[in-house]
Amino acid sequence: MRARFAKLGLTPVVQAVPLPPGGASRNLVFRTGGRLSAIVVAHLDGVSAGPAANDNGSGVGALIEVARELGDTPGVLYAALGAEEQVMTRSSLHLGSARLLRSLSPAERRSVRVALSLDMVGNGPELNVRGLEATPNRSARAALAAAHRLALHATYLRDRGLSDHEELTRGGVPAAWIEWRWDPCWHSACDRVGRLDPTKLAAAIRLTAAAVRAAA
Repeated sequence: MRARFAKLGLTPVVQAVPLPPGGASRNLVFRTGGRLSAIVVAHLDGVSAGPAANDNGSGVGALIEVARELGDTPGVLYAALGAEEQVMTRSSLHLGSARLLRSLSPAERRSVRVALSLDMVGNGPELNVRGLEATPNRSARAALAAAHRLALHATYLRDRGLSDHEELTRGGVPAAWIEWRWDPCWHSACDRVGRLDPTKLAAAIRLTAAAVRAAA
C-alpha cells in the first residue's frame, strides 16, 4: 500500500489500532490536499480460514485503483483499515474504522459529503449499495446516482452494519458499503484470487470514483 500510494505522491499517516486480546493492528491513511469532502476505505485484514482474496483483497485493490483514477482530486481521504473482521478480533466494533473516526475532528466529519467502504467487490451476481438506514443516506444516494450515470444496475440494500460503513455512520459520517453479493466462498478456504471477476472490480472502481468526483 505504501509503495502504490507513493507513486501517487501520497504518504500514509499510520494509526495504531489496539486489539482486545493485546497487541495492535494498523490503519494507513492517505489524504490529498484541501478541505475534506470524501472518504474511501477498504479493510486490509481477512479471516484465518482462507486467502481472503474477495474479502477483502478485492476492496484493497479497488481502493488503489480509485485513488489512481482520481489523481490529484482535492479533499479525499483514502484509508486501508485494520481489524475489521469481528470474528477475529472478538470486538463489537469494526476497530479500524472506529479508530479512523476518532482521528477526524467534528468539523471534518461535517464536511464529508460521501463516504464509501469497498468490501467484497470481486465476486457475486448483484451489485449492492448498502447502508444502515431504511432509505439511502447521502453517501448511498451519491453511489446510486453514480451507478445510474454509468448505466450500472445497482440496488440499495439495508443491513445491520457488517462492514466499516457502520462505525462511520454511527459516528456522524453517513457512509455506504459497495459490494457484489452473495459470494459462496465468503470466510472460506475457497476465497482465492482466481475467482475474482475483473469486470466486477472495474464496475465498483468506476462507481466509487464517479461518486467521489461528484462530491468533490
